[in-house]
Amino acid sequence: MFTLNTSRTLEIRLTEQEAKICEVLDAVSKRYEEKEGKKVQLRIAGGWVRDKLLGLTCHDLDIGIDTMMGYDFALLVNDYMESLGHEKRTIAKIATNPEKSKHLETATMVVLGMPLDFVNLRSEVYDDASRIPSEITFGTPSEDAYRRDFTINALLYNIHTRTVEDFTERGLEDLKHGLVRTPLEPFETFWQDPLRVMRCIRFAARFNFKIVDEAKTAILDPRVKQALKTKISKERIGAELDKMIDDGAGRSTAIQLLHDLSLYDVVFAPPEVDGTAKGTTTVQGVAKDVEDAFKLVWIMEWLLKINPSVIDSDDLEGRIFQAEVDLGQESLLSQSRGSPLTTHLYPIVTTAPSPHVAMIIPKEEPFPEKLGTRNLILSGMLYPYREMTAVVNKKNMSASSWILRYGLKGKNLDIDIVTKLMESIEPVQRVVNSVALSPATDEESVQNERAEMGTVIRDIGFVTVIGKKWPCAFLLALGVELIPKFDTLRAGMLDEGTKSLIAAYNGFLSKAATYQIDHCFAWKYLVDGKELAKILNIKPGPKVTDYLRIVMNWQLKHPRSTKEDCQAWIADHPGLFI
Repeated sequence: MFTLNTSRTLEIRLTEQEAKICEVLDAVSKRYEEKEGKKVQLRIAGGWVRDKLLGLTCHDLDIGIDTMMGYDFALLVNDYMESLGHEKRTIAKIATNPEKSKHLETATMVVLGMPLDFVNLRSEVYDDASRIPSEITFGTPSEDAYRRDFTINALLYNIHTRTVEDFTERGLEDLKHGLVRTPLEPFETFWQDPLRVMRCIRFAARFNFKIVDEAKTAILDPRVKQALKTKISKERIGAELDKMIDDGAGRSTAIQLLHDLSLYDVVFAPPEVDGTAKGTTTVQGVAKDVEDAFKLVWIMEWLLKINPSVIDSDDLEGRIFQAEVDLGQESLLSQSRGSPLTTHLYPIVTTAPSPHVAMIIPKEEPFPEKLGTRNLILSGMLYPYREMTAVVNKKNMSASSWILRYGLKGKNLDIDIVTKLMESIEPVQRVVNSVALSPATDEESVQNERAEMGTVIRDIGFVTVIGKKWPCAFLLALGVELIPKFDTLRAGMLDEGTKSLIAAYNGFLSKAATYQIDHCFAWKYLVDGKELAKILNIKPGPKVTDYLRIVMNWQLKHPRSTKEDCQAWIADHPGLFI
């Protein structure tokens, strides 16, 4: 799965900032020994060591301490920094919270511009009833390494000797060969803490590593699957799924692993009558093949890479190991990047709004593309449940909404976006097909086409949480249409039918920009409800909302018209409303 990059050796190269931090921590340790006559050994633990050995950037430094609580050592660091003339820093004490994997008190503070977590090395004892350790004690570096989830995460970096320590004696080799393995017997590891199953899949997908056979066998044990269902909260499973999605790599691989390890229906547990969600009285439809989710997310990963706006800051050339590339995707990208077929395949609107149209200024989230991409992938993962619905407290709900709300305890933001994206698939496919098959040829047909396109865009984007992310619905709909072409795409080939489909969607998005309706989701009505009711001489009421849609249809046909133009048109055409 991984190949050796012979230009680098297996070592940790500290940045200037990291080297200075290690110098400070080593000095604090020596100062304490001189004053108290007691030694304290410091090691960087966890993912930082793994990532640095892989040549990746990591800013998550966990400082393991062998004979002292984290908060006590952080106080010593503060004193030392003050003695050098630095300003005293706030130390945050994070109390134990076993439900969120915080089994020991942690102290957090910023040292030389980098946040550090201080925690003592530990040993853990579990009972069979819970994933929470029944006993936690100070541990040796070896005990701390063996209680960790995987050998590649059990590596320690000794701050004093500046060396990597592999107490399991397998971590470095597993990292070298791209293997995910537990330090202890895998069944006991997963049985004690079933959340490690999710982490196992996440690391295998993120780094394109292989899960060793004995770990796979343990995960497939029905007892482990049942433990994951009963011992782990929905929120914790949802949090691990979030990390799989947000890691930005191997998301389709994660789906395949969940499927192969018989965990898809555990993570994405379908609606059930009076099960997870009380008040669920009816469930209709059945889940479709999970293979469709893998295919769709794989296709989405390709489409999202065609016009990337964010460059990965990792030093890819400097990685000590390189994942084997997906040759199919690499071939597709070589054919689709810079092609006239894909000029407008972005997940968000990239143009500026027209200055001629009054706009509702929506609240902007800081990273709209990241949020849109995240929910595209989430929609793909939930695609097998597209034909399932549930009735909860007498309200109809799609299965995807149910799973996110009750099965994964997801955020309302994600629920709203995914629900809209999923229900927009067919309307989007229809309008793209209509525009592609019957392009406008005269002024009247241009007006009608603009109104048809704008109506669909507004229906998607007018949902507050979507806004400028409405093109995500078109990428998703395109991905769904390309599922039957998956085998050809996986082989790295773009046949004429695929090119035609891509051209149709790209053409729609291009035409939306040309018509200047790509921001129409935020257009204000030229005439509001009260004014409309007054012109029509009717009482305000629910019907006025429907009448406003007629007004917007006219605005889309006449985007440069004024309020006075609109008022005159309404007065001249009352029969369209009443």
